Amino acid sequence: METEEEQKQQAIPAEDEEGNFKLLFADKILDVKSEVEDDPDSAAIFYYEDGKTYQYIHSEKAMAQFNEWMESGEDE
Repeated sequence: METEEEQKQQAIPAEDEEGNFKLLFADKILDVKSEVEDDPDSAAIFYYEDGKTYQYIHSEKAMAQFNEWMESGEDE
């Protein structure tokens, strides 16, 4: 059985359309689209089991915000 730390290592940092952060666990991702069409700055789009769509966090600013969120302990 995997520990919580091992599960987090298999998780992907992402944010939803409202800017909320979440760790997406690989086994709960339903589908992936490589990027938003006609948007060269976009990143992978994930369709998750909760019915929401998430975008991979790829910019330095977003990653810094995500790290702050993780340190705050607000993750699910």
